[in-house]
Amino acid sequence: MSKSSFEEQIMQGVYVLGRQRDQLASEKRKLARQLRYAQHSARLSSLSKQYDFGMVFFAALGAVSLILFDARSGSAAWLTPVLSFSMLLFACGSALRGRKMVSRIRCFHSRFGSWQF
Repeated sequence: MSKSSFEEQIMQGVYVLGRQRDQLASEKRKLARQLRYAQHSARLSSLSKQYDFGMVFFAALGAVSLILFDARSGSAAWLTPVLSFSMLLFACGSALRGRKMVSRIRCFHSRFGSWQF
């Protein structure tokens, strides 16, 4: 084996190692992007479920307290309907925030879901 062919083989080996390093770095970036996408998607889904639970919880509490309200006259007779209506309003606010969250999830998936990972 001549000295020039040995040097050529060494250069080819260095070139192959460089390409493998670049491919591994590209794959690492791709996996990191997939992980970020999955984490953010899971976080948005969890927030959406929390808003749904809050809406149902406060709507149920407000409705039950309105149903149980008996119009007895007393010093605190106004407190029960006011409290129940405020819980219902809070449930409506939570529903609006939940709708906004669903819109954010759709926007996120339409923007980043089509990426070829």
